[in-house]
Amino acid sequence: MSKKNAILTASILAGLVILANPLFTSASVQEDIEIKNKQIEELRKQIEEFQQQIDEKSKNAQSLSNEISIINSKISQIQTEIKSLALSIEKTSSEIDQTLEQIKEAEDKIAKHRSALSASLRLLDQTEQENLIEMILKNENFSSFFNNLNNLQVTQENLRMTIENIRTLKKELEEKEESLSERKGELENLRQIQQIEKRSVEQVRSEKNNILKVTKGEEARFQSLVKKSQADIEKIRAQVFYLQQNGVSAEEAVKYAQLAAIGVGIRPAFLLGILEIESGLGKNVGTGNWLKDMYQCYLKLKKPERAEQEKNAFFAIVTKLGLNPDTVKVSREPNYGCGGALGPAQFIPTTWLGYEADVARLTGHNPPNPWNVEDAFTASAIKLGRAGATAKTRTSEIAAAKAYISGKPGCSTSTCNYYANSVLRKAAEIEKNL
Repeated sequence: MSKKNAILTASILAGLVILANPLFTSASVQEDIEIKNKQIEELRKQIEEFQQQIDEKSKNAQSLSNEISIINSKISQIQTEIKSLALSIEKTSSEIDQTLEQIKEAEDKIAKHRSALSASLRLLDQTEQENLIEMILKNENFSSFFNNLNNLQVTQENLRMTIENIRTLKKELEEKEESLSERKGELENLRQIQQIEKRSVEQVRSEKNNILKVTKGEEARFQSLVKKSQADIEKIRAQVFYLQQNGVSAEEAVKYAQLAAIGVGIRPAFLLGILEIESGLGKNVGTGNWLKDMYQCYLKLKKPERAEQEKNAFFAIVTKLGLNPDTVKVSREPNYGCGGALGPAQFIPTTWLGYEADVARLTGHNPPNPWNVEDAFTASAIKLGRAGATAKTRTSEIAAAKAYISGKPGCSTSTCNYYANSVLRKAAEIEKNL
């Protein structure tokens, strides 16, 4: 082998070493992630146990001691879910940091070997510029010539594969980072639910204290309390906090949720629970602009096709409704992903178009309006119905809630489990007052 080809082969082998060594992963970080996974799984089992306790006690006749026991189990369940969510957020943050470190390492390796790869390319170019006579004269015999020619071809292929594999590796890591960032964004959003749940804990505790105060621990007084009407709009009003903040009265919420739910065949309280939790996720709901918070956001994320799809869908919606696209409010860009969700149900434009026909059929509004309470609630009800909520069982509603947030009724992530449980707990609170 000639000296030039020997140098060339050494350079290529140096590049191939990159692929032979997997990216470094901190053992301590990985161990921490695995520990948190186990802790989250343990908490999940505890949450299920609390739910079983609640379900079993709810089957018994109403009594003061039984009611207090149910309330205590609810408080413990909510507190456990809040703890589980905090662990999930910490775990995902560690995974993101780990991936960022791997990306940096890959970039450092690419930079380190860039000069060697460049030199290899120059040597290849020089070799390819030589004519056949020159190449033959530089070799002692034809056997050496063909061996060097074969080595050159192998080296060229190895060089191409090395460069391509490094690029693929970097792209995969960047995609992993984006995926983890989206997951973290979901968990950050669920911190908003966490605040709702903290309020729920206080409400449940307050309920417990009020029961004990009114009954003074006496069963007879408790039974008298049970007989009182629970159809109190003020209680419902306290449980649809978001809807009030966005101009939807409790009366409207109940009226249209019942109409939409009955039309589709799902529980009205379940629909209200979804709307309260889902819309309550975004504190910036209804203050964004389509251009800045949706279109330009997708462009920043290097998703031009998605930007055009959502823009076209948005304009199709507002044009049919005769609305000014520049004054219509959409959800603002959050700290992950993009904004652009419409109205109380928070459907993105392309999703809304897929529900328009069914919404129009049920409400008689053609075209339906995502900012109209009745239309928005009906769209949410249809989505839940399609996901199986018409069965009206806890299992079917859990699956429907998971499908609402993730698109997958069988989703088993902490995010999906926490979200679904929060929805059903909120629905149970509302159900008592409908």
